[in-house]
Amino acid sequence: MQKLIAVTLVISLGLIAGCATRPGGIVEIGTDTYKVDSAGRFADYSSSAIKSRLYEDAYKHCAARNRLMVPVNSASSNASELQFRCLPRNQAHLPNAPAPTL
Repeated sequence: MQKLIAVTLVISLGLIAGCATRPGGIVEIGTDTYKVDSAGRFADYSSSAIKSRLYEDAYKHCAARNRLMVPVNSASSNASELQFRCLPRNQAHLPNAPAPTL
């Protein structure tokens, strides 16, 4: 009986852990250009919550490389996607905008 309870507990925890992970992740799609996507989690209440998490993931990815995250393109529907670049801090200005003067 105790083995049955233990096996049931292990299977239940495995299913819960499997549902907690999200598909997607950060994928390099060009030179210093990446894509992150997500179908959302159970705890995501809106597409805004999903989008916020994607921006946070992108920011952390670039910060780990001592670079700044600059969004390139984003699309939102049932699943969300964010394309971004990780640029050196001295080049992280918006496209078509004049470079900052120092």
